[in-house]
Amino acid sequence: MSALHNIKQLLFLLLFYTCCLLIVSCEQKAKEAPATDTTEELRSEPKTKEYTQVSELVLTQMAESNLKVVAITQKALELKVPKNTRMILQEIEKEHNQLKNQIRKIAKENFIIIPNILYDTNTLKDFISESSIDKYLQKINNSLTAELELFKKIASSTYNKDLLDLTNKGIISIEKNIDTIQKEQK
Repeated sequence: MSALHNIKQLLFLLLFYTCCLLIVSCEQKAKEAPATDTTEELRSEPKTKEYTQVSELVLTQMAESNLKVVAITQKALELKVPKNTRMILQEIEKEHNQLKNQIRKIAKENFIIIPNILYDTNTLKDFISESSIDKYLQKINNSLTAELELFKKIASSTYNKDLLDLTNKGIISIEKNIDTIQKEQK
């Protein structure tokens, strides 16, 4: 019963933290938003360097999505899995760790602080418990699909060159990983 209570407390803290980030981000966006009479002007003008700022919320969402995939693959690797599946999971984990480093680099370049908790898989791994590798593969597939949608959304809306490069490369990698996981599930 104590473990359930601890899990509830941890979930509450994660939810509270996420809400705080959203509120702070919204307040910052409201301060930075141009006056309504110039909004139409901004839409018709091509985006220039001054409009290429990266949103803290966007990088946080990317880090959260990345963390989820890494945590699930790490947890799946704790099981006894066939060699081929193990190699696939290790490759996905490796690619997502590289992605994490690129997210961190963009955050640093844009003076954005992403909490270390979004890079630590240990907390999230405690919530993941599946009985078979097939269920882990399905969870990874679902997480990769959600991550792919997020990256496509960001790629279509960002004007930051570094973030656009990252999302475009990430989309290719994630699509490849989804195909690989789906083949492995068959």
